Amino acid sequence: MKSHPMTMRFYLITIINLIFAVSMLSTPIFGVTGYVRYSEASFCTDSCSIYFLENEYGEFLSWITHLDDMEMLNDYNDRFVDIEGDTIQCVECEAINVSSIAISNECQMPVNCFADPCIVSECSSYPDAACVANYCGGCWADYYLNGELIYCDLSTDCFDLTGIDFGSCEMLLGIGWVNDSCIYVSGCDYVADSVDYSDVFFNSMDDCIQSCVFVSDLEINQLPVAFNLYNNFPNPFNPVTALRYDLPVDALVNITIYDMIGREVRTLVNTTQDAGFKSVIWDATNNQGKPVSAGVYLYQIQTGEFVQTKKMVLLK
Repeated sequence: MKSHPMTMRFYLITIINLIFAVSMLSTPIFGVTGYVRYSEASFCTDSCSIYFLENEYGEFLSWITHLDDMEMLNDYNDRFVDIEGDTIQCVECEAINVSSIAISNECQMPVNCFADPCIVSECSSYPDAACVANYCGGCWADYYLNGELIYCDLSTDCFDLTGIDFGSCEMLLGIGWVNDSCIYVSGCDYVADSVDYSDVFFNSMDDCIQSCVFVSDLEINQLPVAFNLYNNFPNPFNPVTALRYDLPVDALVNITIYDMIGREVRTLVNTTQDAGFKSVIWDATNNQGKPVSAGVYLYQIQTGEFVQTKKMVLLK
């Protein structure tokens, strides 16, 4: 039995059309490099328009998304990255659906930093991690363990809540270190004087004792045994953070905020202070009282020959 020529032609045309349609729907995976940015506003109203990629000149490249885990992209916000993915069509916008993403240090316009980011940073949760400085769009200290990028936890140092007023409400906030003891703390809110202290409370008395009692052994009825500058809290912050430091003797103290290229932003302390356990608040303003932009900042204490510098991140 022979096939009719018209029938064979019909089947052939149908197959060609199907192949063409599949090729149009399946966009090949490709790579692109740029800065991940969070979109404050967009004419698109779908998941394709939350994050976008821009080049080193600030020019828009493409919307990007990650349909399996959109929040994952937040870890790369404002970072220079290499992306692979394919193009998808959302409700209103077209975007790259990210299949792989990696931080890159191969930007053409790195920034000049006041200090090596790895010197003023630490990763106490992974002491064996290797730090790699990255100067693309900021002064970044990236930590790698066994070749994989990791995210370091904030310091778990005991935070002294003595003198902080959380209000007269009876709501239990948690267990905290107050007046050299671990006690149950009540109040109206975790926020006091515009600082969120929610992360400094412990869930159990044992946790508080393990973290704080060793501090008590040094501090009760004594002065600090050495100069020290602690990690600011909270960090990252918006817009207020607290800086703690120790003075074992009376001293002339200078505490200054710098941006990452070494320009002075704000002088917080520049006076003689008595020995003791000290703290100062920074409200993310400069010496003229104007709000500063989001980014990475350095805070430095200098008293006599003692100089110590640490890094903090302001979010907006």
